[in-house]
Amino acid sequence: MQPIILYDIPSKLPKKKWAPNPSKTRFCLGHKGLPYEVIWVEFCDIAATMKSIGASPTAGERYTVPVIKDPNTGVMVSDSHAIAKYLDETYPDKPLIPHGTHVLIETYETLFINTVMAPSFRLIMTRTLEIQNDISREAFVKSRLRMARETRWEDMAPEGKAQQIWAALKKGLGVVDGWYQKSGGRWIMGDTFSFADIVVVSWMAWWNVVLNEQERREVHTLHGGRWARLLADVNAECNTDLGSFEEHRLSLL
Repeated sequence: MQPIILYDIPSKLPKKKWAPNPSKTRFCLGHKGLPYEVIWVEFCDIAATMKSIGASPTAGERYTVPVIKDPNTGVMVSDSHAIAKYLDETYPDKPLIPHGTHVLIETYETLFINTVMAPSFRLIMTRTLEIQNDISREAFVKSRLRMARETRWEDMAPEGKAQQIWAALKKGLGVVDGWYQKSGGRWIMGDTFSFADIVVVSWMAWWNVVLNEQERREVHTLHGGRWARLLADVNAECNTDLGSFEEHRLSLL
C-alpha cells in the first residue's frame, strides 16, 4: 500500500506538529494502521497551496488543513470529519464512526467546541502565536483577529481577561467530564472507541504545546486526571504518541 499524503501546518517546535485538526487525522490513520507521509504547509500558504492541488474548501468556503490525498484511490478529501468518514468507507477495519452515529458524532464535536474551545479561544490563540514560524505570524494574527472581531492583538487576552478565560476553559472541561461520567466506560460511547474521543484529545495535544507548565499541570490533574488518562488511552488505541501531558513544554529560543 502506498502511503497516504497528509497536509499539515508546521511550527517552531522540533517535531513541528501542533494543529488540532490535523492531529485528528493522525490519530485516525494510526488507529487503522495506515501508512502516511506529511507535506508541511505554512499557515500563510494554506489557501494558495490547497487551491493549487485541487482541494475543496471547507465550511465558510475556507481552505484549511487537514487534507489527505490517497494515491491508492486517487481521492483527495478536506476536513477532519470527512476524512474519518472516507477512511471508514475505504478501509473499514477498526471503524472510527460506528454505523448510524455520523450525525451524533458531528453534533458532539460542535457541542465540545462550543463548551470548551469557544470560551477559551482568545487565550489559546495568543499562546499559539508563540510557536508560529516567523513567515506565518502576520497571517495568523490577521486571521485570528478577524475571527475574534478585534483590531489589536493585545486586546485578545489581556492579563485580567486571561484569568477569566482560563477559568472558563476549566469550567467547560467540567461539563465534558460530566458527559464522560455518564458514559459507563472509558470512552464517550461507553466501551466503544470512536472519532468523538479523538476530537477531545486532539485539542489536549494542542494545549500541551502551548500552555505553560502550571496550566498544563492543572489540566493534567483536573477531574481525577481524566484528561491525561484519556490522552494516554487514545494514544495507546491509535499507536500514536501525540501530546503526552508528561513531557515538559519545549523552550523556544
